[in-house]
Amino acid sequence: MSQELKELKKDLEDLGINTLKIGDIVWWKGGFGMDSPKKATVDSIEITGGGKYGEEVDAVDWKEVYGRNVVVGFSDNDRWAYAEQIKRIR
Repeated sequence: MSQELKELKKDLEDLGINTLKIGDIVWWKGGFGMDSPKKATVDSIEITGGGKYGEEVDAVDWKEVYGRNVVVGFSDNDRWAYAEQIKRIR
């Protein structure tokens, strides 16, 4: 990887573009992914690794947000979702 590309990657990480954080607004599909997408505000993030419980964090890299590896809670609708039910808003 070129030095220029490494610097760009670091700049993006510093901006939080590749990070899901508490307070972010995401697309959420309720009904275990079957409902129409709605916007929701993340108020908790837990890295579960697919298990029942995990580690609560303030932020996680989007590349770790897949399947049931991460669970998020929402402040505006009192719900939660697996990573597979959310997408970042671009």
